[in-house]
Amino acid sequence: MLRFKYPLDVTILTKFKMKNMKRNLLLVPFFVAIALFFVSFAAAAELAVPGSVETRFNDLTLYSAPTATAVAGMVGDVVPVRVTFTADMDMDDVRVKISMEGHRDDVSASTSRFDIVQDSRYTKLLSLRLPSDSDILTEEYTLYVEIVSSSDRTEMEYTINMQRESYTLEILSVDYSSTVSAGDVFPVSVVAKNVGFDDADDVYVIASIPSLGVSTRGYMGDVVAQEVDDNGEDDADASYRTVYLKVPSNAERGVYEMEIEVYNDDSSTTVKKLISVDGSGSATTVLATSKNKDLNAGETVTYEMVIVNSANDVKVFNINAVSGDALKVSVPSAVAVGPDSSETVQITVTASDDASVGTYTFSVDVNGEQTVFGANVTGSSVSVSLVAWTVVLVVVFVVLLAVLIVLVTRREKPIEEVETSYY
Repeated sequence: MLRFKYPLDVTILTKFKMKNMKRNLLLVPFFVAIALFFVSFAAAAELAVPGSVETRFNDLTLYSAPTATAVAGMVGDVVPVRVTFTADMDMDDVRVKISMEGHRDDVSASTSRFDIVQDSRYTKLLSLRLPSDSDILTEEYTLYVEIVSSSDRTEMEYTINMQRESYTLEILSVDYSSTVSAGDVFPVSVVAKNVGFDDADDVYVIASIPSLGVSTRGYMGDVVAQEVDDNGEDDADASYRTVYLKVPSNAERGVYEMEIEVYNDDSSTTVKKLISVDGSGSATTVLATSKNKDLNAGETVTYEMVIVNSANDVKVFNINAVSGDALKVSVPSAVAVGPDSSETVQITVTASDDASVGTYTFSVDVNGEQTVFGANVTGSSVSVSLVAWTVVLVVVFVVLLAVLIVLVTRREKPIEEVETSYY
């Protein structure tokens, strides 16, 4: 047996004790963490009897792992979720909460507080608004069901397979001038997106102001359901179209409701916007250079009308003519006039061959503003036979005149002198 001297024995023993103390100090946090874990685990008890929670999603029973089966949920739907459970203890201020995470919208619902009594069975019905849209056709989400109090909880997780409706169109934006004038033609730009499961064929857009009785339609074409299909081909799932809507020139000042509808044979969606009409129809002036002209029956004359647009934008004017049987009036159906400019419109008027001598009137309508003109028939039409005889006589006269000129200018041949001799 080895023996050490006293000073050496004390040093070794002291180092041994210090080493054991350090080891024990390192183990203290570990044991404290384990103790806290068990304390917290023991503190958070189950509010519901294990296995007693039953959840029905849109009247379909949900099952958690390992027997979980995904239940389909349609994008944008509001579905009923019923949670039924048996209480495992007495507890005050209990809530049932449901939620789906991973989407930019808040997808959750909760009941008000209620008390539970041990071994009693409870059922709560909630309404859950599902995500409003999805970038892909189908996507899995986790539905969390919680029965919670201030200190205890029971949690369940279920799989929901979010899916787009088969045919759904959505209007992303509508751009237009919020204030227009009476008689204006203004653009309405619409962006529509296909948020359905299937492609949308032959999509149209209609812009209208029902109270003014005006509308216009444009073709947006085919819109695919997803930008990149299964074959990897890239295409746009949104479409852009600008249509032009005309405000009647006699529209009264006020605020009107404008409707924008995007539709095809399978679906339709509508949004409503407000537009202000200032009723300023004074920006347009219609002037006639001459309102009365003389003509014979069967003759054609031309009138001129000047349309002045003093507004700050382009205006399109619809033109119509109204006349009786004695006159045939021809005008262009429409004319566009730029801002702060004017256009001259030609009005062609022909009196019928059998029109009697007298004064006839006709009117020209420009966007609801009428201008009355007069046509004075001063003589009868000349018959075709008379014209023909006149032409024949003129020809004969010209021929005779030509012959006369030839005879007058022709010189007589001189008589040759004959020499006479006298013997």
